Amino acid sequence: MAKLFTDAALGEHARGLLIQAAQTPDDHILLEAMQHNDIRHVCQPIRHTETNEVTFQHLTLRFGSNNEQSVYRFDLSEEMRYALDLFGLLLAVRHIKFQQETIHTSLINPLVVPLQVETLLKWEPGQHFLSSLFEHHSQAMQDVVPCLQLFQSDSDTGQLGKLLGWLHDTCPAFWVDIRLPTAYLPLLETHPPAAIKIAQFNEDTSFKQGLLPVIRFLKQCHVEFVAGRVATQYDLIRFRRLGAGYYFGYISDIPTSFSAPRKFKLVK
Repeated sequence: MAKLFTDAALGEHARGLLIQAAQTPDDHILLEAMQHNDIRHVCQPIRHTETNEVTFQHLTLRFGSNNEQSVYRFDLSEEMRYALDLFGLLLAVRHIKFQQETIHTSLINPLVVPLQVETLLKWEPGQHFLSSLFEHHSQAMQDVVPCLQLFQSDSDTGQLGKLLGWLHDTCPAFWVDIRLPTAYLPLLETHPPAAIKIAQFNEDTSFKQGLLPVIRFLKQCHVEFVAGRVATQYDLIRFRRLGAGYYFGYISDIPTSFSAPRKFKLVK
């Protein structure tokens, strides 16, 4: 496996994974966009529900002249989606390193980076890349928070339990992003994350039935509740009443675009 000791090695490895993963026409559109440095990471503030103070930042990848499109709206191959997760981690590390070099430590908000659980469970380069970041880029990773997306209901519980245990032992903090109802609370009780993120809100029966055990879990395990995609004051009030300590969404902040600190070349 590649030795990812330096920033250059990280970039070259991520470049190779993206090229190898490209299969669909949309995959190649994104590769072309990266060649022209048109894939940006955008950061959206995550605020405290009571004080409105910015406490974290949330990273996503965007594409387009005004960075208006999520890269995941394209018809991407499975491995391309995995490789983009690692590309997001690469940009997060570069972003945090730049901040650590230029501003006071107390002014840095930890950067939350979403990762599909399949990237780490089903794809060999995934966990190797993440573990290499913690091993060789540990200072930057102090301010990077992996957020594991547990959206599918069919993940192997044995493998997932080992992954959660590794994250719990390795990361200064990790989050979990769930959709309700979820079957993963027993595993999360064994290896609790620092926070659970929920980016949905509706009134149907399955949502309400799925939300109650999550609220109990949050209180019993002293895990933070983060509300995502909050679009209205009504939603914010509802989430606050349910115990959400943090929130983000267009109700308060438009995501801010950042270009990569240096050109990310995909072809010579």
